[in-house]
Parts: sequence; C-alpha cells; structure tokens
Amino acid sequence: MTWNDGLRRGAAGVALLAVAATSACGGGEPIQQTMSSVATTTTRLASANIVGLDREPDAACAAPTRATGAPARIVVADPALLDGLCALGLQERVVGIAGVAPAYLGSVLAKTPRATGAARNGDVVLGTSGSAGAEATLGHATVLPSPAAGWRASFTALAAAVHMPTEARAVLARYDKDVKTTSVSIDAPHQMVSLVRFTADGAAYAEGTTPLAAQVLADLGVERPAAQRRPEPVRLTGDDFSAADADLVYASYEGDKGQKSGMAIMESAPWLHLRAVVAKRQLLVEDASWYSPGGPVAANAVLHDVQTSIRSSS
Repeated sequence: MTWNDGLRRGAAGVALLAVAATSACGGGEPIQQTMSSVATTTTRLASANIVGLDREPDAACAAPTRATGAPARIVVADPALLDGLCALGLQERVVGIAGVAPAYLGSVLAKTPRATGAARNGDVVLGTSGSAGAEATLGHATVLPSPAAGWRASFTALAAAVHMPTEARAVLARYDKDVKTTSVSIDAPHQMVSLVRFTADGAAYAEGTTPLAAQVLADLGVERPAAQRRPEPVRLTGDDFSAADADLVYASYEGDKGQKSGMAIMESAPWLHLRAVVAKRQLLVEDASWYSPGGPVAANAVLHDVQTSIRSSS
C-alpha cells in the first residue's frame, strides 16, 4: 500500500475534495483540489493538511522507452537506483530487485520479483557501494555512485551505464526549467520554509540541508530557518520546538511508529504554540519521496508538492 493509498478512503467517482493548504503569503481558507478517481476522507492529521494526494504513483515513471541501445533486462542490486531508471522509462525492463521498490514509483516496479535467479538472465546488474552484499549474490555488477551522495551525478552515471545519456540530459534540463518557473511563481525568496521529520525510532528532527527535500528547496531559492542552514539535522527534544518554526512547516513521518510519535508531538501544547501552527501553515508530506536517496522522480514530486501547496493559497 502506498502512502496515498493509506490516506484514501471512499468510493470511486467523486472528483473534488476540500484541502486547506496554506503558505507564508496566504491565509487559512480551504481551497479546492481535483482528485481524478477516488474520494478522500483523510485530508488532515493532527490539524495539518496533507499535500500530494493529487499525485498518482503509477504516473510517476516516464513512458516506457523505445531506446534500442538500452539493456533489455536489468537487475538492480540497490533499490535507490530505481528512481533514475523510472525517470528514463526503463521500469518495464527491470527483471529483478535486491530489496523493495519505493512505493512512490508505482505498481510496475512494486511487482518486480526479488533478484535471485533473475540475475542470471539480466543483461546488466546495477549497484552502488551500499549494495555490495547483494552484488556478492547476484554476480558482477556495474557499481554507480549512490544517489544519496548526489542524485544528479548518480543519475548521469546511471544513464551512461544504460546507454541513455542524451535522455538523461533532457530529464535534468526539464527539471531545471521547472525549478526556475516554480521559483518565480511561488516568490521563493520570500518563503521561509521549515522541514520536520518524525522518524521510525520515535525521534523528531528539524532537518538541515542534506535531505532531498532540502536540496529541492535550495534549488528553488527558498529561505530556511537559521537552525536548518547546516547539513546536520537538529534533534527536537523536550518542549523546545523553536528550531522547527518558520512561515511554513512541511512535516513528514517515517512509517507507523513515526506517525504515532509525530502526531503526539503535533498535538502537544508547545507545538501548537509555534507561529506557523497558530497561523495554520503546517502541512504533511510524503516521507518516502521527500526523504528518498534522491532521483529525478522524487525531486519532481517534491517540486510539485511545494508548488501546489504554496500557489494554491497565494
């Protein structure tokens, strides 16, 4: 079940729901967003409105490529590389994965079998330094830079390995163009945005500049609170959540345990006194994409969520 599926309930055929999405430059009145196929009854948790419900995981990947030079059968030792393959339209050529495909990439990759015997039939095995254990089982692999160390460089290397460098340059060019357009449309320099993550171990962090979501915000030119302008996150402890405050707070939770602890914090008195919360400017986003190792698909998901959540209320 995807993050969206876990929040969606109701019968097919209802096209509109009210989602209150606020920003640094807007008020707190509900706005209407179109949902194409299902009714959603859960649009808020702990007084935070949910962003990204209009994204469909099965529409995340590019159309299947017809590139004849790319491998016909790909085995993936590190699931972090799947985002790049999805962006290149190679999702249907993945015949085995050593691990689990991220839910935000849709059902095609979710149904791909675990890489065992499939590896023997692959034209190429793709891995990173973090997948050495899987590669020992799968056999010789092309080792690529991890997206977590820099998603652009990793994606470029991945594209070269599957003989699609031209297509990769086009993907990156579209992203850069969309970033410039979005930055202007949301008046990025005048947005002070905070990132907060509730992790599966029960901890809460005001994130720094390292996560994918922070990188996209930096591309946009959005301002961050002073405490969040360094690579390392700030752990939120006790009743002091000041490092999390800004004009607009994007919060996410990692799994059920992260949700449980996160909702408790977001319903506590100290959190409710944050100026962003008082102004109804807190939003919940999809953790899997916003804090993925990185890739064009996840980066565009973050870009989309930021654009729609800010522009809708401006």
